[in-house]
Amino acid sequence: MTVSTDLPLREPGAFQALKIRLRLWRNRQIASPRFRSIVSRLPLLRAISNRKANHLFRLTSGFVHTQILSACVSLSLFETLAGRALSTSTLATRCSVPPEEMRRLLEQARRLDLVTRVAPELWMLTDAGTVLAADSGLREMIRHHDMFYRDLADARAFWSGARGETELRRYWAYVRGNEPSALGNEEAAPYSALMRESQAMLADCILSSFDFSRFRSVLDIGGGEGAFLAALGARHPTVELALFDLPVVSELARRHLDGKGMLHRAQLHGGDFTRDEIPAGNDCVTLIRILCDHDDDRVVQILSNLRDSLPSGTRLLVAEAMAGESEGANLAALYFTAYFAAMGSGRCRSPQEIIALLTQCGFRNSRQMTTTNPLLVTLVVAER
Repeated sequence: MTVSTDLPLREPGAFQALKIRLRLWRNRQIASPRFRSIVSRLPLLRAISNRKANHLFRLTSGFVHTQILSACVSLSLFETLAGRALSTSTLATRCSVPPEEMRRLLEQARRLDLVTRVAPELWMLTDAGTVLAADSGLREMIRHHDMFYRDLADARAFWSGARGETELRRYWAYVRGNEPSALGNEEAAPYSALMRESQAMLADCILSSFDFSRFRSVLDIGGGEGAFLAALGARHPTVELALFDLPVVSELARRHLDGKGMLHRAQLHGGDFTRDEIPAGNDCVTLIRILCDHDDDRVVQILSNLRDSLPSGTRLLVAEAMAGESEGANLAALYFTAYFAAMGSGRCRSPQEIIALLTQCGFRNSRQMTTTNPLLVTLVVAER
């Protein structure tokens, strides 16, 4: 048996060698037209075969699914149908689409379980459609995907590392260059607004999975416009709030928190979290979707700066989508691995990789915590 690889590889043990031989035998059978013909005539095996064929076709046609979803969002279909049943002709008028084209799109949305037909030419939202109608942040992320699609258009160039400058790298301005603190409002405002709008489900998941009521004060590092802090403050009225981000972003947070009635409870600090001193005096510090945006060397800078700035005993919470074996974690890793490649910075790490980085930088007692939705976020908690 030959195992081809460019990396040093230990000879597999007997059990691993048997698994490899069985998989190679299985693959040879599946590749055989004669074997597939036999399978198609046996009812039980035919059901299994059809299920796998359907899965493969979903992979093949998935780009069509995303474009149907994108069209529904761009036409405001979900908001138009929210809380009501409407006819094809009414939807065509409200979405400014010819009736026949509207009917075709609605049928496609029905096949994706986004809408349902409750009577001839009468439509309502399904569960998934209702969530999309209610969550403006989710719709903004789908609109944001337009530039992601363009970055992925040349798949061979993208996955072979010849992607060059991408739209996502230009959009996320803080990953370019070595002086993120020099960013102006015109560069920071678009991505800060997207982060604010897209955090509602994430914040709810974190707050439902971790008890912040035990803390006197929570400092959110890289907290953007303060969306997570505002949600935390609403859930826990006695907890003091603090935010640290680039100076221009901290000013955006001032406006947002003021609009949420939280500014009087919040201390806002501007600086670069890789090198500027982090304010002390908070017994919990959070990194919400921060480490995943950066490569390992920059993560070490961030964590080392936190270690040097924070007093012993401070609790650190890392919250982001992480790779893992569950279905949700696997879906998150599939998506974010591609997204961070297009962004040109960061990666979707496993909890074990994050714990190793925390330990390397001097944090203690690191442990993983599950959440109500591993697709959205997994938690790692540590102590300074």
